[in-house]
Amino acid sequence: MERPLRRYVKAHGYAIAISALFFGCIFIASILNEDQLSRSASEYAFFRSRPLEQLIFSIAWIAAGLIFLLGLICERKEAIFPFATIFLVEWSLVLVQLVSKLEHRDLLEVVLSAEAAVFLLVPLYVGYTLVILYRAFDSQYKDEAVEDIEQARRPVKFFFGEDPDDTYS
Repeated sequence: MERPLRRYVKAHGYAIAISALFFGCIFIASILNEDQLSRSASEYAFFRSRPLEQLIFSIAWIAAGLIFLLGLICERKEAIFPFATIFLVEWSLVLVQLVSKLEHRDLLEVVLSAEAAVFLLVPLYVGYTLVILYRAFDSQYKDEAVEDIEQARRPVKFFFGEDPDDTYS
């Protein structure tokens, strides 16, 4: 992968990791400051919106965000997996919540809601960024990028008619 594109994708990775850390810290602070852990949750409340579960997920987001941030700095592809795992778990919980809303709301109303738009757009952005970062950090692709750059620096030869003189390969 070319160096400017690599920096561009890493910048998006940094933005994603810092966002995960930032919002994880905000959720933990709001739960602990308002003493929400002592209140009892409604039995009909969605699993993810209960205070204890929200605290657990926020701690998981902070841990995954830190691992992902350190992986970006060290360019380690293994550091992408914890973040991708917690992202997929969170995304599947949002999917379950959206499907459960179909009991009380019309399908068109759920599909056209802001939640559904975020449900579709954020995973595309984060997913593509994680996949591209994984490929960028893969050593096989690093070696191919060096070969591509070396091949691009070779002079272009034009020939007319006869067999070309191939002295560069």
